[in-house]
Amino acid sequence: MHYDVAVPDPVRVIVADSVGVAVDAAGEFVRVRGEDLRLVAQRANAARTEHPGRTVLVDIDVVVDDTAAGARRQVADAGVSAAAGTLTYIGTPTGLAGLIADIHALGLCDGAVLRPLLPGVAEVIRARVLPELDTMGLTAPRESWPA
Repeated sequence: MHYDVAVPDPVRVIVADSVGVAVDAAGEFVRVRGEDLRLVAQRANAARTEHPGRTVLVDIDVVVDDTAAGARRQVADAGVSAAAGTLTYIGTPTGLAGLIADIHALGLCDGAVLRPLLPGVAEVIRARVLPELDTMGLTAPRESWPA
């Protein structure tokens, strides 16, 4: 028996914050938004049709903490809310890595632009989410550029 195993492209991740933008994406990309995965999939398909060959990334507004309850508490204490029409993830670093991996594995998007909703979240993403994606074998080397 013969099996062909295709090695998928690495997941692309951008962490957007006020300090800078850490980019793990080769070439040009197109960003899509949607409040649920169905809309994200529709908009990603449209983006691929309009911009063939470009990487398609989904915007995700993010708050992560050691526990999902802790992340929810941070959001409640700060009184912040995500942008309308954007996926929002409030939970653990491992859960966020899993969401990104699922979006990539299902072929919805090539990766994500992670938009921290609170100060300090970008550092947690860099310290905990990106290494988790590395552990899953999904990422390529990262580069950073000032915003």
